[in-house]
Amino acid sequence: MVTASIFEYLKGIGLVVLGFVLSQAKEWFSRRRRLRNSWSALKAEVDICEHLARTYLQDGVMAPLYRLPTDAFSTSFPILLAEGAIKGGEVKDLESFFGWIQDINRGLDNANAAMHSGNNNQLQREYDRLRLKAKELLDGRQGVEPYLARGRRVLARHLL
Repeated sequence: MVTASIFEYLKGIGLVVLGFVLSQAKEWFSRRRRLRNSWSALKAEVDICEHLARTYLQDGVMAPLYRLPTDAFSTSFPILLAEGAIKGGEVKDLESFFGWIQDINRGLDNANAAMHSGNNNQLQREYDRLRLKAKELLDGRQGVEPYLARGRRVLARHLL
């Protein structure tokens, strides 16, 4: 009789513990999926930025129609920060990478405006400056690590 009531008591506690563990597991898997998707979106965006920067250097089009993407950064980066999934140095590396991308995009906008206004001197200056920015993104400059390498290093730590 006493054994049966102890068993029922332990069974009740076990069910409560099981329910708690299952609810925590659901949240853990959800968080893990959210973080993985955020890191994957950033990686895809970095890959596209690299491709477009190389295209800009190779094609010689002074004012192309495309811009380097930043949407995943705008969406995923805040999620990673809020979840505490990114460290201080990693924040700096990703911020500098995407800041450089924004600089390139502003230059592309300036080149487009110069082209449409017929200001060929300004267009040439923007083109020359954009080529330097694209090269620094991809290859760095003397003594300074490329922005692309910084971004890829952070992503490599979080993606297999």
